[in-house]
Amino acid sequence: MKISESANSQSAEQDIQPVQTLSPEQTALFREMIAAGVSLGRKKSKANPKMDEYVFTYARSVAVIDVEQTAALIDKAAAFMKALMDEKRSILVLGSQPTARDFVQGFAEKYGLLFITTRWLGGTFTNFKTISQRIEYFKKLKADKASGALDKYTKKERVGFDRLIKNLDSSFSGVEAMTSLPAALFVVDPGAHDIAVREARRMKVPIVAIMSNDADPRGIAYPIPANDNARASLSWIFARLESRLS
Repeated sequence: MKISESANSQSAEQDIQPVQTLSPEQTALFREMIAAGVSLGRKKSKANPKMDEYVFTYARSVAVIDVEQTAALIDKAAAFMKALMDEKRSILVLGSQPTARDFVQGFAEKYGLLFITTRWLGGTFTNFKTISQRIEYFKKLKADKASGALDKYTKKERVGFDRLIKNLDSSFSGVEAMTSLPAALFVVDPGAHDIAVREARRMKVPIVAIMSNDADPRGIAYPIPANDNARASLSWIFARLESRLS
């Protein structure tokens, strides 16, 4: 595959010229990825040298990620996750950026996975016992409210309980079923979730990550080099993952 020196995804798509090693299906796939902006990385000044192996070239100082590698690595990550899901093992999907939240929650809910789309609570993995106690308290409060067990309190106290339930819901609604450390962490943009990544590494939880060329790939078991902050790119990647998990 040949890509011209252009940072514009549309121009890059137009300038791709398939070589003999690519099948028509591969050529169509790579064009589709580039059109979705999957190949657009960060500027060279922000690049992590350890991600250079996934960069095809730099066009006007902007990285053009090697979509051939990206496609293969998406499939590899999907195979890993599918094996865990077939064994009924849990996966926690993390993405708190506005562009990622809907994709993360939709993907997790479709496959019955755990998810976090808000701020990562420090100690979620490394202090799991305490986090588990908070989750159980949250679940009990909700159950007590639903059963009417909180009706015996004053109006002011019930308002306080409602406020607490709302706050706990924002942190724990996606992880209510987490009774043990998950078998894997799937994160969108590990650089934006460095505490979560450090905790997963420390607890030896394998990490799958959609990550641009400014990220640190060390400790990431299943990297997916790609544009990690554009809706079109994330939409394409999650759709590809779903097609491989079906």
